[in-house]
Amino acid sequence: MPTELNPQDLLVAVSHRWGIEMTRLRSDLSLAGSPERTAWRSVVEAGDNRLFILEKIPSQVYSRKRRIAATLQWLSENGLHQIVTCLPDVDNETITLINAGMWHGLWQLSPYVAGINLDRPAYALDDWRGEAAAEFLIHLDNICKKHHAEPYNESFSIAVYCRTLFSTLTDRHPDIAAAFRPFMDHLEAHFFPIHDPLPMGFCHGDFHPLNIIWGQQDIRAVIDWEFCGSKPDIYDLANLLGCLGMEDPRSLTGAFSGRLIHCLRKANIFCDASWNALPDLTIAIRFAWLSEWLRKNDRPMIGLEADYMALLLKHRSKWIH
Repeated sequence: MPTELNPQDLLVAVSHRWGIEMTRLRSDLSLAGSPERTAWRSVVEAGDNRLFILEKIPSQVYSRKRRIAATLQWLSENGLHQIVTCLPDVDNETITLINAGMWHGLWQLSPYVAGINLDRPAYALDDWRGEAAAEFLIHLDNICKKHHAEPYNESFSIAVYCRTLFSTLTDRHPDIAAAFRPFMDHLEAHFFPIHDPLPMGFCHGDFHPLNIIWGQQDIRAVIDWEFCGSKPDIYDLANLLGCLGMEDPRSLTGAFSGRLIHCLRKANIFCDASWNALPDLTIAIRFAWLSEWLRKNDRPMIGLEADYMALLLKHRSKWIH
């Protein structure tokens, strides 16, 4: 969004649509999560000192954003309070059209939740974080099972995703594909044949430490639900473990991951088939991260990802404790 545009026009329009007097943009406040999920975003301050996140939504994702907003509202109403729901405007719409000159577009507003920045990579030594993350996943699972519902039931197959990505990679970057072929061969032989029968469940879809707003000893909010939907029920755990290990491979057997796995095993929300699939599912999900490095043409990260997948494959029977 061009910085030379007058933000006062936007603040007046937002104040009118949500019935909250907005006084200024707070560009001095950082925002957690990925900025790529919206066209533009900023913290805004109201006249009563409350803070909100204002986001401009690309028109092509309007329907999906509305469904996600409804999903988060459903989860909140059924007891999952560590999430940030969108605020309805004066017409009870969670995404509204603002026609304010150059600010014209679709917008949504939500409360701003302040957090404590992660001490990276030392946070992986905090066992309380593993317990807090496990409690969140357990609570999410319990809510969906209690109501026999998947609030956003769009299904996703990581097997199909990996095969499609690798086919494209083979055509466009055969040198890179060659480096990742051993991992695809392993998944084809050992994971993809058992993928479809795995128990499914509603998952966040991108559950990792940077999508969590942390408090002193708790989770204040889990954000960025763009990839939520029906997936193998242990998907969120696999993604979280994969992200922990990518930052520091020692984290796979550290206090965070150890407490996380202990609490989830004790809760007994996953069956043996899911636990057995966990190491290979973790490897498969790394192909989604590979896609991110390819999109950015980040050659160092592509190389690091290959090294990391090799480590996961070599020690796949050891780090799930």
